[in-house]
Amino acid sequence: MLSLLVLCLITYSYTESYLLRCDFETPCTNFTTDQNWGLTDGFHPRPIDHDHTLNNKSGHYLFYSPISEARFQLAEIKTTDWLTAPTDRAICFQMWYYTPRLSLPFSIQLVQGDDELLTRVIASIPGKDPSVNDWTQINLLLPAEKIKIYVRLNVSVGPLAFDDFTVDYCDKPRPSPPDTLLACDFESYCTDKFISLPEYIYQWSVIEADDAVKQQRQAPPIDYTFGNGSGHYVWLKNSTYIQPGNVAYLATRSSLNLTSNQTYCLNFQYYGYARNWYKTNLKIYSMISNETPVVQMLWPTYRSGEYQ
Repeated sequence: MLSLLVLCLITYSYTESYLLRCDFETPCTNFTTDQNWGLTDGFHPRPIDHDHTLNNKSGHYLFYSPISEARFQLAEIKTTDWLTAPTDRAICFQMWYYTPRLSLPFSIQLVQGDDELLTRVIASIPGKDPSVNDWTQINLLLPAEKIKIYVRLNVSVGPLAFDDFTVDYCDKPRPSPPDTLLACDFESYCTDKFISLPEYIYQWSVIEADDAVKQQRQAPPIDYTFGNGSGHYVWLKNSTYIQPGNVAYLATRSSLNLTSNQTYCLNFQYYGYARNWYKTNLKIYSMISNETPVVQMLWPTYRSGEYQ
């Protein structure tokens, strides 16, 4: 009798899953670098002879290669897209760096706002950790907010190397949700918090998406909150009387008390659909209620001869 023993070897490819990751062994899409960075491996050390991911000479990492020796030149690496961290779980940013210099400062910053002008430094790294002669870890808890992550430095010389950028869930205390001073999705409970200033020809009004399409074919057929035709949004029905110079103002009915020791963000969604939309201007203003009220344009910001 012939006995046949068949061995089956089943292999599984295992890949760790992250919210965002760049290990520089495959094309990196989650993070964007400027022209001051290059890619190398341990066979061409700049300045270390192995990477962090594979821990060998064949692994790849980023190295700092400034395009200019000018003092205080800014170099940066940032997340490609906006990151919205949840409020029910902790999210951390982790990266690894190497430098043999005790003094080679760089910082990790959080940026907010479409103009990316609101910046917070959440970590300042002076240079080499004297107790470590290899890759050094940075692990930072992120706030439950819509942010971009920036790694920035303004020194004109290296050597400095980065590897393994990740954003993922982590075992840290859950961050506190941001304080909300005012919120409105333009359903029934909050419509009285806003007013269309009556002195102007154009007037804002709240409408159901289904009704808006009946009145104006190009209007958004769904709202942003519910994503269907029964949801509401505030709109400007102006297709029949667009005239140069005419404006409409949607304002909060009451003032918001902002303190100087905190930062605040205004978030909203807009949809442009009129035939001459490209000729219109959407702007955000604030009015500071002092003895003499001061009106200030918040958005868009004006830089170098053009609006951003």
